[in-house]
Amino acid sequence: MGGCLLLCAVLLQLAGPLQVVSAGSNSLKCGLGSQLCKDGSECVLYTHVCDGEPDCKDESDEEDCISGCNEDQFQCAHGKKCIEKDQVCDGTPQCQDRSDEMQCKKQTKGCVHHCDDNNRCIPANFLCDGEKDCLDGTDEANCASEDQEEDGYEKGTSSTSVPATAVGASTPIKCPRGSQLCKDSSECVLYKHVCDGEADCKDGSDEEECIATCEADQFQCAHGKKCIEQSQVCDGVPQCQDRSDELECAKQMQGCAHQCDDKSRCVPKSFLCDGERDCVDGSDEANCADTSCSDSEFQCISGKCVSVTMLCDGHADCQDRSDEKGCTSPPVCATKHSCPQSKECLVQEWICDGDQDCKDGTDEKDCPVAKLNCGKFQWSCKSKIKCVPTAWRCDGMKDCDDGSDETECGAVTCLPHQFQCGSQECLDPVLVCNDINNCEDGSDEGGSCQMNCAEADDSRCSQGCYATPQGTHCRCAPGFRLMEDGLTCADIDECEGRWPGVCSQLCINTLGSYQCDCLPGYIMETGGHQCKITGEPFLLMSVQTDLFLFGLRSGSLDVLSSSAKKAILSLDYDWREQRVFWVSLDTDGIKWSSLDQKTAGTLIKGVRADSIAVDWLGRNLYWIDGENSQIVAVSLATGTVKSVGHSVILDEDLDQPRSLALLPQKGLMFWTEIGNVVKIERAGMDGSERTAVVNSSLGWPGGVAVDTISERVYWTDERLRAIGSATLDGDDIRILQMKETTNPFSLAVFNDMLYWSDAKKRVVLAADKISGKNHQVLLKRPGQPLAVKVIHPLLQVGVENQCEKMRCSHMCVLAPGPKAVCKCPTGLLLAEDGLACSSQVNSAYLLMLSPSTVTQIYMQSRHTAADLQGWPEHLVLQVPGVNEAAIMDYSLRDQTLLVTDDGTTSLSSFKLKGSDLSSQGQLLKLFGNTITAMALDWVTHNVYWSSNKQPRLQVTSIPSAHTAVLIKEGIGRVESIALHPPSGLVCFTNLGLQGTGTVATVECANMDGARRSVVWKDAVQPTSLVFSSNGDTIYWADMGRGTIGSVQLDGSGYRELKAGDGLTAVALSDYALLWMTVSDKTRLWYRDEQQQNKLWFEVDTEVIGLKAFSKSSQTGSNKCTENNGNCHHLCLAIPNGRTCRCAHGQILVNATHCGPEQRCPDGGRQCLDQLSCHPVEKFCNGHIDCYDHSDENCVGLKPWSGVKVLATTQPSSSSPTTPLPTVALSEVTGLNSTLNATTLLKNLDAQQCSQKRCSGNGRCIETNGAAACQCSLAYSGDSCQDNLLKTMQGPIIYSAAGLCAGLVIIAVFAVAVKCKRSANTRRASLAALNGTSMMDLENKAETTPTTQTAPPESDKPKEAASSVD
Repeated sequence: MGGCLLLCAVLLQLAGPLQVVSAGSNSLKCGLGSQLCKDGSECVLYTHVCDGEPDCKDESDEEDCISGCNEDQFQCAHGKKCIEKDQVCDGTPQCQDRSDEMQCKKQTKGCVHHCDDNNRCIPANFLCDGEKDCLDGTDEANCASEDQEEDGYEKGTSSTSVPATAVGASTPIKCPRGSQLCKDSSECVLYKHVCDGEADCKDGSDEEECIATCEADQFQCAHGKKCIEQSQVCDGVPQCQDRSDELECAKQMQGCAHQCDDKSRCVPKSFLCDGERDCVDGSDEANCADTSCSDSEFQCISGKCVSVTMLCDGHADCQDRSDEKGCTSPPVCATKHSCPQSKECLVQEWICDGDQDCKDGTDEKDCPVAKLNCGKFQWSCKSKIKCVPTAWRCDGMKDCDDGSDETECGAVTCLPHQFQCGSQECLDPVLVCNDINNCEDGSDEGGSCQMNCAEADDSRCSQGCYATPQGTHCRCAPGFRLMEDGLTCADIDECEGRWPGVCSQLCINTLGSYQCDCLPGYIMETGGHQCKITGEPFLLMSVQTDLFLFGLRSGSLDVLSSSAKKAILSLDYDWREQRVFWVSLDTDGIKWSSLDQKTAGTLIKGVRADSIAVDWLGRNLYWIDGENSQIVAVSLATGTVKSVGHSVILDEDLDQPRSLALLPQKGLMFWTEIGNVVKIERAGMDGSERTAVVNSSLGWPGGVAVDTISERVYWTDERLRAIGSATLDGDDIRILQMKETTNPFSLAVFNDMLYWSDAKKRVVLAADKISGKNHQVLLKRPGQPLAVKVIHPLLQVGVENQCEKMRCSHMCVLAPGPKAVCKCPTGLLLAEDGLACSSQVNSAYLLMLSPSTVTQIYMQSRHTAADLQGWPEHLVLQVPGVNEAAIMDYSLRDQTLLVTDDGTTSLSSFKLKGSDLSSQGQLLKLFGNTITAMALDWVTHNVYWSSNKQPRLQVTSIPSAHTAVLIKEGIGRVESIALHPPSGLVCFTNLGLQGTGTVATVECANMDGARRSVVWKDAVQPTSLVFSSNGDTIYWADMGRGTIGSVQLDGSGYRELKAGDGLTAVALSDYALLWMTVSDKTRLWYRDEQQQNKLWFEVDTEVIGLKAFSKSSQTGSNKCTENNGNCHHLCLAIPNGRTCRCAHGQILVNATHCGPEQRCPDGGRQCLDQLSCHPVEKFCNGHIDCYDHSDENCVGLKPWSGVKVLATTQPSSSSPTTPLPTVALSEVTGLNSTLNATTLLKNLDAQQCSQKRCSGNGRCIETNGAAACQCSLAYSGDSCQDNLLKTMQGPIIYSAAGLCAGLVIIAVFAVAVKCKRSANTRRASLAALNGTSMMDLENKAETTPTTQTAPPESDKPKEAASSVD
């Protein structure tokens, strides 16, 4: 529609001025270059005469016309107009239907001559230059002398006359369509050359009966006096033969609407009356009518439009404050402060902030002088009253009031072509040795100035010679530099390393100079260095629960609809669908509002998002799930979906991701990480090629944004109170630390400007993105501004969507390039075709253990990618409360994961439910000791393990916690254990005793420790043992040799596979042998069907362990499967049978049942190594007494399917987790007890309790729900430990007993009071948190970190997101 209107306007402009009616006469006179229709009603241009379409109402312009075209002419498809063939594909349509410009190659710059069937067009200087540039050779054909060429250019008949058609000497000449016959009938000329001011007919008849002068609204060509319409001047198409209508014009600009500056510049319509002066003469802002505001807006006196909802709200939104004038009553302020006289609402942060908010100026009166404290990236002015960014020091502009930032800058560096004075000034060479002292110290005169450059000097120097006080030197022109030989001048590439840039967008180096250019959609500003986008950009902002739209040129302020009840943390927009997406503290999903404020909705429900980003190209929305430490995506093409409809993009080693930004044009995403190690990371939008791009010069990185023009990533730093930037690869880090930046939260970069929100000062600010200067306050409102984003249609166009070529069944995401990759929702797996998602039921998978996570990878995904840089399709499971995981095992039947943690020296159990792990508590807790090997018997839930202080093979039952030592002789260190319960076999690695000279061995035995044998003795550092599915072969990884070994259990059939350096683990599934190597990256390999080693994928993540599971894993049974084999304590499988074993300190009283074995004095307990006994109170007291540390082998008595424990990866110091009750392993196994007997009675029979709890001198009874002892005659005490017959010891014993009882009562009372106070404190803290503003939380922590790692929890600044209502 717009194109039609434009065409109509052009036609009206062309036709309108041609009709001239003389005053007092009805006769119509036509202007130069046009003719009168026969009916005298109108004039038509000669170019429209005989063009195949009637323009006169009487159609007389198409009479007496030849119907066909000559061979050297082209006939238009519609109207049958004839044009010269050299006008075809010349970039200018002569046919009204543009058929002469269809099916043409892209117009070449300076296109003059078409050749090779219009497939090539060359400039004029290629014609007749002696080189054949066209394949058909037409560029070198019909070449005349140089003088003839010049004459032809000025008055060439080939361009004006038309070949006539003559049948015979007496036959009159017939002219082709679009031309007329000269009066002497000797030739034909084109109608467009009739009355053009130049005689083309030999008899000059084409210039007869023409008006001699042009009208006032016409332009007269310099040569020939042809008249054209004024609108055709500087339109990019020459109408004058001498091209004078296109001389002295600025470069043709897109959407040219207004010419200014003596026609040296043309600006589009969107630049007119936009409040910015784009023309030097100011004509683009002249004669501007007042812009009317909509019905929902209020027009300020200045002309700015603001929403009517902002009228009389106590805050001036118009710069002239007109929206707060004439209010009938004072505003009701939600803030604590207001101006005393003018009554505007204030917040504390605006008082004495240097910006006058009260009309009466009272907010800036009597302000205290704060002590100057410059930041890490700031410089103190000598006046000691101002700090400036270090980047402003010696930048040629005085920023300190005293100018001290531009003093003591060291030696001035002159341009390469200049002469440097001794007093540091820079001079042009022509000013040197000219008998005038131009240098302050006179160093440009005297000396050897009398030596003039000889001819030899000039010939030696590539660009000439000049005299200096030091003798003659070669000189170079501006834009060149003298080479090391002192003779040759080389061009300077001004565009290389251009920061700060000489051009704001594109820089093109030329010989001796450079030229700036703009990206499509931008127009060069007057200075020739900056670019301006066509159309007004807007800044989208969230202020508490409101969405604002601020015009970055007009200053208009509008409010978008929002249903948020609490602060909107993050937002983004999709221009194609005209939607703004947002998340707030109170929403359990991602919402959207339309830009026209008519509709709203929900994109996805049941998710919590900390930061969102729209992939406008691939049509997806990404968000950070901080609770689960994931980056997730969902398709924009779907309606409202539930949380299960999304795909996890990244979930490995994400500690505390904070903010997310996308660069769809390159398929990249960036995010800030504020966990244990602060950094800014980058990955493909599919999660591949992940890397940390910035890990230095950071304090507390918050918001992140990408500048597509300079290809830099920007971030806010709340701790440094600064804004940083770096290249997309993390190079050239620059920090802008400005006085105005106190608490930057979110930021956006657009063109030359940087925009950010300051949640503490409650303002939205803007500044130059390079220097930080040109500082502006865009918005200042009582609410806290949080998210900011620049809206403009050009920011979301211009790149081909690679996903349109894919046929993904569920979701397509962009990868680096950009390329397209199919993704599946959680619970589905990508099929071998890489397009469809299928169910993953009964698929084989891997479990890969990292320090705080377990990653599940299905073997099926091997077929979709090889040599993958990054993780394949996978699921990451956070292991609650574990940060130094070392060993894992898994029970498929119970979906229970066992993990050892070297950080807490413990073994813990976790239940897998869906995609979450919930803690079931610690099963085993050591002190001063670390578990070195662990394996789970999935039939009985017995755990086989060994530790560095207890280097033996021992087994503990779960949950009864019975422990028995199976093998202890001849073991140096056990590093790996493998079990095969169906065959009743166990294998382990034995690294040999020190000093014995024994090498590492692989040994196997029955699961009760019997029939021990060495199956391989030539290993170096064997680890990661795994059985074959049938249990007859054992595999291991030899880290010392870089090989994978296997041998049958009788020691025969040894096989070896060379895996390479860095081998750490091996796994075996039904489908393949897999292994892991660790060097600069963690790599996973497999053996394919052709017995070739294949790399599956490589990641930067630290991986510690590897396990494989499939349909055949953990199948089968043994004699312990039912009822624990009827064993009282431990049922241990053996080939074709089982063995019942008792816990340490117990002996078998028959084939299945156990009884106590008294080896220590009363009140004593034996260590597991059976070397010593210690008092019962020394067990699990946090102090090591046994030589093997077994007195500190403690367990938490929790059932296997225990209650879910809500754990966090980083528990707050103010909310300590309550440890599970612990008891010594030996205590549970039959020795004396000092802990809560009620718990023990649940697992031990009365006989055991009487032996343990009552020292064998009484029996256990239950009193008020607690266990107590009923002592036999002559015995007393809590544990019947006192013999009343020993009267001499009685008083001492009773006194001690009484004192102990008193202390116990006091301790119990104190603990109860403390627990009650702690509960009250927690409740009060939660209540206080709900009423605390983000500003208050932020004020609590402002210290600067001394290391690059994240500060302690108490020292971290509180996130604004968690503290606003």
